Amino acid sequence: MKLRKICATALALCMTMLLGACRRESDIFPSLNEVPSATKQTETETSDKNKSGTDGIRSLEVALPYSDQTIRCLSAMFYSKNNGTWDSSVSGATVNLDLLAATATNYVIRNTGVTNDGASLENLKGWRESGSEPDLYLAADPESASDAGLASDISVYASRTRYIDGSKIYAASLSSQIVEGRLYGLPHYCAATVIFGNRDYVPKEGRLQAKFTAEDFTKYLEHIAGTYKCIPLASGYELMPYLGSCFSGDKTVSYMMNREYRTDKDSAENVINAASTYVRRLYETKMSANADKDGADPVYSRNAALWVDSSASCRTWEEYYPGKLYFLQLPCSSISNSGVPYLRAYSLSVSQKCEDMQFAVDFASFISYDEDAQLLIYRLENMEGLMPLVRSGKVWSMAGNEGVFGTMVDDLRQTMDNAVYCPGSFDNRIYRKTNEYTVLYFGFSNDRFNAEACYGVYD
Repeated sequence: MKLRKICATALALCMTMLLGACRRESDIFPSLNEVPSATKQTETETSDKNKSGTDGIRSLEVALPYSDQTIRCLSAMFYSKNNGTWDSSVSGATVNLDLLAATATNYVIRNTGVTNDGASLENLKGWRESGSEPDLYLAADPESASDAGLASDISVYASRTRYIDGSKIYAASLSSQIVEGRLYGLPHYCAATVIFGNRDYVPKEGRLQAKFTAEDFTKYLEHIAGTYKCIPLASGYELMPYLGSCFSGDKTVSYMMNREYRTDKDSAENVINAASTYVRRLYETKMSANADKDGADPVYSRNAALWVDSSASCRTWEEYYPGKLYFLQLPCSSISNSGVPYLRAYSLSVSQKCEDMQFAVDFASFISYDEDAQLLIYRLENMEGLMPLVRSGKVWSMAGNEGVFGTMVDDLRQTMDNAVYCPGSFDNRIYRKTNEYTVLYFGFSNDRFNAEACYGVYD
């Protein structure tokens, strides 16, 4: 897969987004870019031509991780708000669901379903080959989907929609989906990389405070080792890609320093080697291990006190460790710093075969950024470990009520403006290469960390 570089157009666009976030709340998100007049005419003709099928009813095929009830209610809410029939005295958290679902619309939205992780390249290619490719889908990795010719550039359509308001969303999440000045995904929700803990192995000194440094974390692991016969931290190499900000003074650097490495190799290597030295010492002092003497995964064998994973996995781990989980954020460079969350944005992409792009983008942006739509989703779906990308306090409050991870949600909300958005799918070249290299490096090699081997060759 060819790794794309963010060009000057994208940087200018990001600035526009951030400036948009400073406007009054009534401002609509600023235009993404200008379209040549000839292109505009073609798009308008195509959109008008495909607004309805042969039966006179517009249709949209989607692949979203929601129930049929949720899709029906979102569709009805979208129609009501666009046609002036929405009762402003109710919200997505309080609206009568039976009445909402009974709302007649002039379109049909059909959902084929997909997991919370989104559709992989394999899924997308299979849909295309079978002729069942949806118009709109949750993508495991929009960048790789665009590289494979499976996702459309939606910049023009996003600039026209009324639902993207820079003052009401985390604009950096949107800019993270731009490749060479083109937008291939609308961030729908996100998950954070966190440290999972097993309550059976909390040391006698007690749990870590909410904010802690890398040094504090090492001491905590030592306390665990001094109290229990267990592996304090399973697979410490999985922590490595998310330590860059900690070892650069909590500066919000990219995932595994890959962007900084391309622009300032020496400075990036200093941070990378400081982080890798830290993780290497965890292995050398037996504070971390990839497997126990029998070769079993220490997390699945319940012999690990802590491990690194995405908050999106908390429901799975809760089933495996019922009533046993607790969570820690990533270490900071100093307890006086606010911290930097490393997030994966799960985005909605539009197929190149979609015949009504504007309709698809309008619906995608509505369910992602309208407060009532978000409240409805968190009301009807189990969204534990998945956080919103809107600034609405009401939505965040509802997200904080979700299961065992709810206690972490408010802490993460306080640091969202510092967030680093990372890849999270093995479809993504950087994510795949980083995982492949670090497991080998920390498992078998004593050489200096080789960033070029980790990232692969850049074009």
